[in-house]
Amino acid sequence: MKNLLIIFFFLQITTLSIAQILSDVDEIYPFQEDLAAVQKNNQWGFINKQGELVIDYRSDLVVTNNLGNLSSYPVFKNNRCLIKKRIDEIYYYGYIDKTGTVVITPQFLNATNFKNGHALIIAPSKEVIGFNKLLNKDIISSNIEEFVINTMGEKVRYLENPFKYNLQKRKSKVPPAFHSKFIAPRIVAVQKHDMKWDVYQF
Repeated sequence: MKNLLIIFFFLQITTLSIAQILSDVDEIYPFQEDLAAVQKNNQWGFINKQGELVIDYRSDLVVTNNLGNLSSYPVFKNNRCLIKKRIDEIYYYGYIDKTGTVVITPQFLNATNFKNGHALIIAPSKEVIGFNKLLNKDIISSNIEEFVINTMGEKVRYLENPFKYNLQKRKSKVPPAFHSKFIAPRIVAVQKHDMKWDVYQF
């Protein structure tokens, strides 16, 4: 009887030590900012360092090229992860925090991961270029503008974008390309029509 109790106690300890906390995951990626992306059935979630699924599987997380462009998976940077939402056949980008809460509503035509507390975004803009008397309404030109934003989604620097863009004709899943890039903390370069660059501090 004593031997049976010892065996039972040993089995209980062994079972507890190898308790399964996550199953049937298709892929697991390296930890960044204490969270690791996991993929299951074409959806993504995040686990913490205890192996707990802290952000449930969802289909709106945006993948980023990582590991020297060898793998693509969602990441947190500065406590923000990119998400996207399809509205009228156009994808708009925003951000969630580490609780999975949307902190910057999807509203940008393109967006980068945060770095040093800032990100680049492309926002749609509309300009009144005339008036149609027959239809009694303004003639609108749809363009895009690039900005630097902070982690609260506030625009902290306007980046002149001379490239025209027709929002109404866009049906592609590929977002418009950036003509700006960070080159150092609080320094950004902006490409002009002649393909030369201006450098700004913000």
